[in-house]
Amino acid sequence: MLSTIIRNTRVLVPVFVITVSCLLGGSLQAQVCYVTHYLTVSDQDDVVRTVDPITLEVVDEVSLSIPNAVEIDGIRAIAVHPTTGNWFLLGMLSLPVSPAPSPWLLEYDPINITLNPVGFTVLDFNDLDFLDSGELRAITNALSTGSSNYCALSTITGGPTDLCQYTGSDGGDSIAIGAAEEVFRASGGYSASSTAQLERPDTPGGSNCQSLSIPLPSALADEPVRTITYNDDSENFIWVQGDTNRSVYSVATDGTEALLGTLDHDVNGLALIEIATPCAPTDQFIRGDCNLDLGVNVADAVFLLTSLFVPGGDPLGCLDAGDVNDDGGTNVADAVFLLTSLFVPGAAPIPAPNIQDGCNPDPTDTDPLDCQNTGC
Repeated sequence: MLSTIIRNTRVLVPVFVITVSCLLGGSLQAQVCYVTHYLTVSDQDDVVRTVDPITLEVVDEVSLSIPNAVEIDGIRAIAVHPTTGNWFLLGMLSLPVSPAPSPWLLEYDPINITLNPVGFTVLDFNDLDFLDSGELRAITNALSTGSSNYCALSTITGGPTDLCQYTGSDGGDSIAIGAAEEVFRASGGYSASSTAQLERPDTPGGSNCQSLSIPLPSALADEPVRTITYNDDSENFIWVQGDTNRSVYSVATDGTEALLGTLDHDVNGLALIEIATPCAPTDQFIRGDCNLDLGVNVADAVFLLTSLFVPGGDPLGCLDAGDVNDDGGTNVADAVFLLTSLFVPGAAPIPAPNIQDGCNPDPTDTDPLDCQNTGC
């Protein structure tokens, strides 16, 4: 096994991988959302591309080859380690040479910018995926036996341990590990007499290769499958076809499909990551909830006054929430209105959306105020 090789290149950072979850860094700092993106690879080049899941446009890319050290002609598959975030890939190498048609297992650390040729995989593997435990699983193309082997791959040596055999296909053998670590296999569609197939184990906990075929609509069955992966958050597959349009579908576990769009580049393997991005402004808020704790009390008035008049005080995360009197601005009058509504009998109530209404949009949205952060 070769030593780990350090590369000097720009970092493409995955942040542990449409699903959005939000975190508040510090006290009302800029809100960060984690948005699922696709990592794609092609057996035509050495590039890992990051793809926007809505537009399907490439937003970043990194070339993995290292001249005179590790030269990658193509990448068949990619999977992201569930703990380390490192990328594991099946690469066809001209240096060191890949005994055709079998790939090398590669490990790329996008944080420390290192590439490690883990080892030669021996068999003609076409796709891989991780169990939640960090164990790596892979599937071959149809071998001379007429079957596709489902194996465990060592992340230390790259060597395979055979687990079971699927009935062979004419290409596109791909696996996706779904909920409860159920293994799905997609394959076929590359010859005139073949259609694309999707399979799952016929009994829970049984041999993965003792499988049942999931009926597919003609949109999927009539075109070859290139690769699939499972999205835990949406509980469906991302399915890439080998058609001329490079069509991408969302596919439910019962085979129901929805076209997501088309790609502008070849894809042989696919993985999902989460990337930290600034959250888009939200229209859901509670007026008067200045500290965004989903309550309205004297602490909110104190927070509002501090943000307005104390140097270095935390800014309002939601200007709409600070506009307590709904006059289109945030100033001391809003703090007075808030305290009056709380403690003076018969005082005017806080306008909607107030604590009684719960989180809602602004019904009088004629001002420039918005919410970068919200407790909602």
